[in-house]
Amino acid sequence: MKSELVSGAAGLWVATLAHKAAVLGFSFWVGHTHGAEGVGVMASVLAISWMVSTVAGWGLPDRAPFLGSAGDSTPESRRLHGIFFLMILGVHAFLLLSAGQMAGVSQPELTSLATGLVLGSAGQSLSAVGFSWRRGAGLPRGEIIATITSSLVLGLGALFGADLGMTWALSGLSMWLGSLSGGDFLPARPRISDLKNYVRQGTVFLCFGLGAWVLGNIDILLARVLYPPEFVGELQVGTMAVRGMAMAPWLAATFMLRPTREAWLAGGRPHPWSWALGGGFVGALVAGIAWIAMPFLARGHAMPVASIEGIGWTSMLIAPTFYATVLLLPLSAQWHMRRTLRAIGMGLMVQVGVGWAAASELDVASLVVVAGVGQLVTLMWLIQALRSDVHQGFAVDRSALSPGELVGASTGERGACADPVSVPTEE
Repeated sequence: MKSELVSGAAGLWVATLAHKAAVLGFSFWVGHTHGAEGVGVMASVLAISWMVSTVAGWGLPDRAPFLGSAGDSTPESRRLHGIFFLMILGVHAFLLLSAGQMAGVSQPELTSLATGLVLGSAGQSLSAVGFSWRRGAGLPRGEIIATITSSLVLGLGALFGADLGMTWALSGLSMWLGSLSGGDFLPARPRISDLKNYVRQGTVFLCFGLGAWVLGNIDILLARVLYPPEFVGELQVGTMAVRGMAMAPWLAATFMLRPTREAWLAGGRPHPWSWALGGGFVGALVAGIAWIAMPFLARGHAMPVASIEGIGWTSMLIAPTFYATVLLLPLSAQWHMRRTLRAIGMGLMVQVGVGWAAASELDVASLVVVAGVGQLVTLMWLIQALRSDVHQGFAVDRSALSPGELVGASTGERGACADPVSVPTEE
């Protein structure tokens, strides 16, 4: 079981690295075609599309790993997946109509790029629930194949000089088609009555997923509000190495959900300090890679190295804290969701408060410091959450409850939960 998890995580990490490299090449392509303004449009459109998709998904992609770890593919859960499918289609239809406004530009070629980015984002969003369910179930093969296919589409598009927007759209489409292969957790036709469960069961996970993402990307969002697109592009490139490889601790934590849950069922306790040190060590290694990659990233995007140097050094400085926080977030959510949400909220309050109060005095690089300070605050709160007792007051479905919460739910310490599913066992 352990060897299968390690091999699956390693395979998915390699595929993700290949996809990151392909996205980096695509970003180079955008930079050489449209300059820093084009990179800024790409960063802004993808950030907005992700946030809108997250709200429309209402926490189901973040809940899906827990459903997968519990083997829950019941008709009710698949109908919730069907609601997710319809919601994602609806919001992206709206985003297509406002692609130019999201990009913040009026040039036709950049508007066309923004349209393709929205279409590709739709495909990636539609694939999120299926892939997340498989990760929780320890079945990453389909995601590995789809991720590699998406990477090849981006690479071949650049090689043959295809349209930028169309290339990104086809890449996202390949991800969605890959998520349908295998038929493990396909969407089913929803009922009107399922909307209540969709909202009720997903609210906690929506807060968790959206809060975690904003915590890691607050600098991009603040820059989009405070600066023109070219400055957003410089921030995107300067933090690209550290931000892009942050998928490593998140994937590791996702694959750790099932074995840690089983260990906690057997009476074990979390190890927050050792996990945080491990995440910080990986962050330090990534900071070294980012230092080596910084001039290549700048030149690849047709930018002077000096324009991203300050941003790059700042992102390297916060990388250990950032990676430790990313690793602890899913594990802490499984142990004690309420205190995890409190930790995220404390970090966001620090980030927004400091950023807004000093908006007139901050340069772009300082926004990275603002993000890092909030992440450090969250990290301290996460460690305390993992050292605490497991009991909490959220009434979420049992497929997403931690072992201690299962005991509390069965003894009536919480309100009504969804129909229980079996606790995963060793295969």
